[in-house]
Amino acid sequence: MRFNPFTSHRLLTNAIISLFLSAVFLSAYLGELKTYADIQWLDIMGEGGIVLMTLVWISVLLISRPPSKVTTYLVIGVGLFMFSATLDLLDEWLMHPAHQWISWIESLPALLGMLLTSVGLYYWHQEQYVLNRQLRRREVHLREHDKVCPVTGLYKAQYLDSAINEQLISTQPFWLGAIDIRDFSHFNNEFGFSEGDRLLREISELLLMNCRLSDVVCRYAGDCFMVLMPATTEQQAKELMAQIKGALRHCAFKVEASKKARFQHVTTALIQGNVGNNTRTLTSQLHSQLQQKKYQQKVAQRAHLC
Repeated sequence: MRFNPFTSHRLLTNAIISLFLSAVFLSAYLGELKTYADIQWLDIMGEGGIVLMTLVWISVLLISRPPSKVTTYLVIGVGLFMFSATLDLLDEWLMHPAHQWISWIESLPALLGMLLTSVGLYYWHQEQYVLNRQLRRREVHLREHDKVCPVTGLYKAQYLDSAINEQLISTQPFWLGAIDIRDFSHFNNEFGFSEGDRLLREISELLLMNCRLSDVVCRYAGDCFMVLMPATTEQQAKELMAQIKGALRHCAFKVEASKKARFQHVTTALIQGNVGNNTRTLTSQLHSQLQQKKYQQKVAQRAHLC
């Protein structure tokens, strides 16, 4: 999720802009322009790079983090360091009078900024510890973001394929289940993709809630989810898929536009993994079984309407 700095962090954004403009105004008001011969261009490149990078760090924090105590400490801390760095940069163009309070203004904000940043990092550590405990079902040791779906937070198909390959090497029985959300394209057309993404996130949470810690849940494609169930018997796999199907069927999703509950109907399929199979064969057979069930349901629905 991304945040708009000018709406989600309006006060922090204004504070950073004020700090930067204050440094420019203070330096321009008190300083006198140096001669060309006195300007050290190498120092300008180094100190200018520091100012630029602190502004980039602040922008990334404002865009990627929600409003919180951690965000405030980090942004203000880096902002104060940026204030001092900006004064140091402008010193290369402007000569300031040798007053003690000028040196304090250049040095103290950087020190205070480092202290606030350290406090923010401490609270960030605590926050991450809590989040890691909440995300145990998503195997928090995995930090390869390219294998995680940005919408649902579940694994992508590539990670599931590698997990299936590992199970095929072992001798333990495992089952692979598929869950397809019926008429999801109609939902998107009626309520928009933003609501569709929100529905997928809610479905993902329900799937995780109804699966075991050893199961691997992924968003395989579009509105199709798959669950890898290691060391599982046929009876256990059927019970798990029935529980998932029942949970999704009774999930009352409140659409933002109408405030009415929408109940989801799903199609499920199961297949057992054998040592002689390969990943592509398993997923293809499971997908074919799923499509066949969806076709049978459509035929039955038409016959019921007639």
